[in-house]
Amino acid sequence: MTHFVCKGSCGGTLEQIGVCETSGCSAQWEMMEECVCADGKHGKADVDGAPEVVAKDSNGTVLKDGDTVVLIKDLKLRGSSTVLKIGTKASSIRLTGNPDEIDCKLNGTAIVLRCEFVKKIA
Repeated sequence: MTHFVCKGSCGGTLEQIGVCETSGCSAQWEMMEECVCADGKHGKADVDGAPEVVAKDSNGTVLKDGDTVVLIKDLKLRGSSTVLKIGTKASSIRLTGNPDEIDCKLNGTAIVLRCEFVKKIA
């Protein structure tokens, strides 16, 4: 199914080429981007036809499966009194379908972290 999606924050879609007219959208009045997707997630297709997920850390460095990252701030886990401390290392991360999140293990606990709270280390 070919359609067009907004490059901004509203996530708008159109069946025909056009511009985003959503008030308050970061890409208002810009041309929408062509999307060919069957799963409805509006990802750009790579060579194999699977959506390409590009996750970036807090500094904008591209993350890949197996990378090692560290926390850049203390994080309190919801529903518990546990606090993950700044500098805690997570090795062998895995990308999720969401470019803003990664799967990893911190102190033996499997957790999903937002990319904005981690920094890739060499």
